[in-house]
Amino acid sequence: MNSLIWAALAAIALLWPARLAGPLDGAPLDTLLDAAVLGMAAAALIAVHPALLRRAIVRGFIVALIVWKAGSAAVLVQDGWCVRFTSPVPLYLEDVRVPHSWDVRADWRSEIPRCSAVMTEGYWILERFPAWFYNLPPVDQGSSAAPQHRPPNVNLELDVDGYLHTDEPGLFQVAMLEDVHAKVFVDGVEVADPATGIAVSPGLHRVGISGTLVRSHWSLEPRWNGANVWSATTATMAAPSRLDHWIRPWGRFVPALLVVGLLAAAVAAVSQRAGSAWPIAGAAGLAAALALTAMTGRESFIRVAPLLLIPIALVKLPRRLQNLFGASLLLGLPFLVLAVVASRAQVGIFTWYSPGDDWWMFQRFAYRIFMQGYWLEGGQVTFWFQPLYRWIAGSLHMVFGDSSVGEFYWDAACILMGSCFAFLVTRQVAGFRWAAVAGTTTLAVFTLGPAWYLIGRGLSEITSMGFIYAAAMCALRGRHGHWPSALAAGVLALLAFYTRLNNLPMALAVTWFALPVSHPVSGWTRATEWIAPLSRPVVASVLGSIALGLWLFTARTYYYTGVPSMLFGTQAGMLSVWQTTPEGLTPLQDIASNVAMVLSMNDPPRLDPRAIPVIAGFVAALLGVVGVRPFNRLPLNAVALCLAGVAGALVARGSAYPGRFSVHLIPVTVALTMFALSLVVGHLQTSRSSPPVPQSPGTT
Repeated sequence: MNSLIWAALAAIALLWPARLAGPLDGAPLDTLLDAAVLGMAAAALIAVHPALLRRAIVRGFIVALIVWKAGSAAVLVQDGWCVRFTSPVPLYLEDVRVPHSWDVRADWRSEIPRCSAVMTEGYWILERFPAWFYNLPPVDQGSSAAPQHRPPNVNLELDVDGYLHTDEPGLFQVAMLEDVHAKVFVDGVEVADPATGIAVSPGLHRVGISGTLVRSHWSLEPRWNGANVWSATTATMAAPSRLDHWIRPWGRFVPALLVVGLLAAAVAAVSQRAGSAWPIAGAAGLAAALALTAMTGRESFIRVAPLLLIPIALVKLPRRLQNLFGASLLLGLPFLVLAVVASRAQVGIFTWYSPGDDWWMFQRFAYRIFMQGYWLEGGQVTFWFQPLYRWIAGSLHMVFGDSSVGEFYWDAACILMGSCFAFLVTRQVAGFRWAAVAGTTTLAVFTLGPAWYLIGRGLSEITSMGFIYAAAMCALRGRHGHWPSALAAGVLALLAFYTRLNNLPMALAVTWFALPVSHPVSGWTRATEWIAPLSRPVVASVLGSIALGLWLFTARTYYYTGVPSMLFGTQAGMLSVWQTTPEGLTPLQDIASNVAMVLSMNDPPRLDPRAIPVIAGFVAALLGVVGVRPFNRLPLNAVALCLAGVAGALVARGSAYPGRFSVHLIPVTVALTMFALSLVVGHLQTSRSSPPVPQSPGTT
């Protein structure tokens, strides 16, 4: 619990927007350096070795960073200029004409913002403008956006306002492309030719830019003597004080120095935990190899990159690294580097969401929550679309700004969570080498399989999967008496259900991880054998959390509709397999087709070699349940989780998005496949090494 508090403080320290624009200055993380370091590297180091938060030097840097940002926020003015957009027609519900951007530095909590965003750099293409709100139209949530709702078919009013202070005379210019029709003012005087510029004397000056954005060839780049205004002089939201002038030359680098110190202390702690320099060097080498693969820009290379991690299983590692820490270091960090490099082009660029799709709706709901204040309603009084992900998407936008790169990072972290689960379960029953193969295979099935396109797409399935496997790992730790982990298992299982409602059976199956992984499936019919070793706190936490969550879900529906039903307003009735389909399929045929779709990772179902680990794991689980040797030695909890994952297919039928309804099964089926292979290999080796049984005299 103490580490959790310090992790939260670290997040506040790193993400709190600094008053002075500079490297590693906090949210929004709209540069590759900010996104990679603050959005991924810092979180990854803490996740790999949470104990580093107990170090005094790490805590010292966290406190110093918070104190600096709090103090500077109290006495300094905000760097940047106020950017305000105005639409001639409503963009969204509540008659949105002055939209918000995902900029936490702006007045995003105001119903009608004075500033849509804060400008601290030039915008050289349309997608660099803080104009994510083009994803909002139309006002009617049930309709798709029409061409007239987006550039080049819509005009937008732009107003920029701020202050420029310089100690020396110079030339102020504003470079614009032909579709930015704007006038530039300095101290109320219009600049005749913004591209040529105007000579500005030393002192404080008020700058204004006002005009119209038409079509789609946009750029707006303020310059001072040919350089970026914010690096060459002082450009602020309000008039700076004397204290501002004294602090600014060096103050903008203070957050970066403190962050570098914090990361250096974290790396030192991880290195000490590793015991020597070569594991760190090995992780760095693997990360470099995967980064170079991603830098080619070829999707086929990126998708096979996780296979480069398989040799880890062949290396003889010291026992101190044959655990989850070693897997996180040698498998996890390189995979996250791959994710960062592969998604680098998305940083600072807003995404055009295809109208009418699920991910478009999640984004619009996120805007309604965070920018319009509908924190409980969430965009729908009943959840026709899956509930929780819209809050997650909004949170990621608040951190990363208009860019959707945060969703790519988030999905990569959730996939890595599944990989860690596969590693952990397999290691406890089959050893490190099989576990390393299981962890790598899990990553490879995601990148090579049909679900590849879902990574960073902005849907809920990968997130729900990440919560499920995080809950299972917390339950395994909680069964040893660590009550915060037992409590976390229940909360995470509930979040998995809220994120994807049809994953309720799997969320409930987390309860089985109150058993040790070593408990075999062979005794599942004898309740006395598995009830006794169950961890009561874990069972109570998971079942209690889900029961409370179901009640809260129903209470919310009743509050908005007056109907005391959890399923009211969801797609449960439409997607139920217990009805004849429009194509004439009976419920039994529909169930068979649905199960085949889930296991084959294809819709319509077809045999796909990439689905072999999923199918093999499911078949192994069935063989274990019926008592076939050696599969009856598979872990009972993993088998239960696998079967619960398939159980959802017996209730509801998903459609479209190939692989979308299979992602929750990948980690557990891969783990079962690897453990089954280890059992088969061990059985064959035992059979070959066993001497023949001597026959009694007289027998034939």
